[in-house]
Order: sequence, then C-alpha cells, then structure tokens
Amino acid sequence: MIPEYKKDASHRLKAAIGHLKAVATMVDDERYCVDIMKQLAAVQASLDGVQQVLLKNHLSTCVTDAILAGSGESLITELVAALRYSKGIPSMEPVGSTGATPHCHHEARETVSGTVEGGTA
Repeated sequence: MIPEYKKDASHRLKAAIGHLKAVATMVDDERYCVDIMKQLAAVQASLDGVQQVLLKNHLSTCVTDAILAGSGESLITELVAALRYSKGIPSMEPVGSTGATPHCHHEARETVSGTVEGGTA
C-alpha cells in the first residue's frame, strides 16, 4: 500500500472506531435518537472515506500495473463487483449483448449554465 494512503486509511479507521464507540455508549445511555443518528452518519462518512482511499490506492497500484501489463480487464471487473453496493458509486450496467467493447465518447455536452464543453453543439 502506498504509505500516504495507508496513513490516511488508518487515521480514518481510528476515527470511525471512536465514533462507533460513542454510538454504542449513546445507545446504552438511551440518548436522543437524532443525536445517535448524527454519530452514525459520522461513522459512515469515515468508512466511506476509507473506501475512497483504498480505491485510490488500488487504482494507483494494482489496476495500473495490470493495465500496463495488458491484463486490466479482470481487475476492473473485480473492482466493479466489489463496489456494486457502495453508496455514491454509480451502477455499472453490463455491456449490451452485441459484444461491443465500451469506450469513451468525447462528444460535446451542454453544461448546466448552457455552455458547451468538449466540442461544438
């Protein structure tokens, strides 16, 4: 693991553990439900942060190495499966039955402000 990512993930996990212990204490003390829910949100945010750090590390190391070696497709499939139920990660629909390989489209697209990016409209 890249040292800076390892340090970041470890810090975030320690924060999540601290928040989770606080939640357990709050439940035992029968604290106000909304306050407990706020602490749970903090735990979830910490864990989401850990997942993002791990994703960055995986993309920077394993996936990059596999792509450079010409064998990235299986790691990408594995990663998409692992992220399937992650909050905030868009659904990855399988490629249609035509067998076509997905690729990037660099077409013009209109932004919210009405300007055009990537080409002409």
